[in-house]
Amino acid sequence: SSDLRSPTQPLRARGPSLHDTMQKAWVREFNSLGLQLRPQAAKLITSFLRECEDPQRTVESLVEHTKTYMRTRSGVVESVIDEDVIHAVISCMVEASKGGSGASKAGEAQDLDLQEVQGLDLGDGVHIYNVLREVHPYNFNRATKVWAKSHRAPTMFAGPDSKAKIYGDRFHILLQRLLLEGALVPEAQAASGALLPGQRVLTPVESLVGNPGRKLTFGLLSRQHDETARRWVIEDLHKVFPVELEVQESDHLMTDGSFVLAEGEVVGGAFRVYNLDVAAAIPRKVSLERDQVPLQAFGGNLSDEQLQMLEHHEPHNADGMYVVLSEVHLDSIRVMEKLADLFQGYEEAGPPKAYVFMGSFCSSSFVPTAEGVRTYRDGFERLKFMMRSLEAHVRSGTRFIFVPGPKDPGPQTLPRVPLPNYLTSDLAKEIPGVVMATNPCRVRHFSRELVFFRHDVLRLLRRHEAVPLRAPVANASAEVPSLGHMQTEMVRFLLDQAHLVPLPLEESNVIWEYDHALRLYPLPSAVFVGGVNQPFECSYQGCQFASVGPFNRDSSFYAFYPVKEVLEPCDVPDRAG
Repeated sequence: SSDLRSPTQPLRARGPSLHDTMQKAWVREFNSLGLQLRPQAAKLITSFLRECEDPQRTVESLVEHTKTYMRTRSGVVESVIDEDVIHAVISCMVEASKGGSGASKAGEAQDLDLQEVQGLDLGDGVHIYNVLREVHPYNFNRATKVWAKSHRAPTMFAGPDSKAKIYGDRFHILLQRLLLEGALVPEAQAASGALLPGQRVLTPVESLVGNPGRKLTFGLLSRQHDETARRWVIEDLHKVFPVELEVQESDHLMTDGSFVLAEGEVVGGAFRVYNLDVAAAIPRKVSLERDQVPLQAFGGNLSDEQLQMLEHHEPHNADGMYVVLSEVHLDSIRVMEKLADLFQGYEEAGPPKAYVFMGSFCSSSFVPTAEGVRTYRDGFERLKFMMRSLEAHVRSGTRFIFVPGPKDPGPQTLPRVPLPNYLTSDLAKEIPGVVMATNPCRVRHFSRELVFFRHDVLRLLRRHEAVPLRAPVANASAEVPSLGHMQTEMVRFLLDQAHLVPLPLEESNVIWEYDHALRLYPLPSAVFVGGVNQPFECSYQGCQFASVGPFNRDSSFYAFYPVKEVLEPCDVPDRAG
C-alpha cells in the first residue's frame, strides 16, 4: 500500500498534537511554582492561548500576573487557582495591552521599576497582612540583646499563663525602649558603677520595700479589687505594691491598665506617688538602629533582601495614594450616592492605590436571622453592582480593603476575623482587588508600615483616667483642657503605650495570645483609627495619626500618600441641584 494521499485528504497526526504539547507546557509553568489549576481555569487558559501569537511567552507572563494578582488581592499566593482569578488576570492583561502603547518615558521607567519589584516576588510593592496568620510574635532576649521570632505559634484557646504573659511582654518592650537612650539606669547596674551627668536610677517595684528615700520606678498602674474597696497598685514582673496617688492632675493622659513612671517614697507600707508620667515613645528610626527590631516583626515573611529592594524602589512609586473611610453604611441611600460620586471622581482623575473601608457596614447591629443576613448581603450586592463599572480601577490594580466594625457580624474580640464571603455576597471573588481584612489590618507599602484599626478606643480612654487631665501649663488660665489638647494626648498615649487598646483586659477584649497584633513598636509610619469621633490628624515622633470620622455623617475621608508623607482631609461634596 502507498503512503501517498491526495492534497485534499487531511493528515492524521502520529504523535502528540500541537494543542496537547502547548497545554502540557503551560501546565508545567504553573506546576513548577506550586500552583494548581481548577479544570474550568485550565480550559479558560487554553482558549486564551489559542488566540495568542506567542503562547509560550504569554503563558510565562500569565503565571507572573496570576501570582501578583493573588498577592495584591489577599496578601498571599494561594496554591489552588480558580476560574474567576484567571478571568480577572486575563482581563487585566488584555486591557493593559490596549492602553499601553502611548506610555511616556516616565511611565515606562516606572513600569520597568515595577517589573523589577515583581521579579523578586514582591507584587506591586503593597502587602496586606492578616494579623491572625501573618503577624508573628517576637521576643527580646536580654542576655543576647537580640529580638527573635517566637518558636511557639499562638492559639485561640490559650491557657491562664497567657493572660499574665500579655503584660509581661508589654513590660519588657516598654522597659527595653525606656533604657535605649541611656537617661535611666537600672538600680543593679548603677550599683556597680558611677552615674553619668543627667542619668537617674530606675528602681524595680520589688526593691521598693526597705529602700528609704524618693525612688523612681516603672510598672503597670491598675486598680485592684479586694473585699472592702478598690485601690491603686503598681506592679512589675515580681511584685505588686499598693499605691497612694498624691497627684491631683496631669498634663498627660494616663489610664487604668497603663505602664507609668512613678516617683515617690514608701510610707506606711504603700508607695506614695508625687509625680506620675508616661515613658515617651521614640522615633521609628531610633528603634530600628539601636534596638535592631527585625522589620519582619510588622508582618509577613519577606527576606531582608526583598525589604531592601522595596525601600530602594520606593522613590519611583511616590504617587501611591490610600483613600480611608470609616462607618460606610451600605444600607443608606445617601452613603451609596456619595460612594458612587467618590468612585466616579477617582475613575476619571486616576484611581488610588487602595481604598480602606472601615465598618460598620450597616447602620444597625447585625442580627443572625434570615432577614438580618438578607439585609446585610443586600448592601454588598449594591456595592458589587456599582464596582463592576470601575474599569480604570481594575486596570491600575486598585485594592478595596474591608475592615470589620463593631456592628458587623463576627465575635467582638480583638483581633477580629475578616468578614466571610457569604455575608459579603462573594464580593472578594467577583471584584478584582477586593480584600476582606482583619481588624486591625496591617499594610506594607514598599518600606512604609500602615496600620488601620476600627475601634472607639479614643472615646473610651478618658473613661478610664487614673489622674484627671488638665490644660497644659502654657494655657494655665483654662479650667478644662481644650479639644485639641485632649485629641493630642489621646494619640500620644496610644503611641507611648505602644498598643492600640492600652486598657484593662475586661474593656479591650483581646485574645490573649494575639496581643502582639495590636502593638505599635517600633512605631509604624502611619496609624488610622476609625470611629464615631470628629476627624482629626496629628504627627507624633515621626508617626502620622488620623482619627477617621464617620463617612455616613459628613462624607469625610482621608487621602494619604505614604511615600510623600502627605495626609489630606477630604469630603464628598453634595450633588448640584
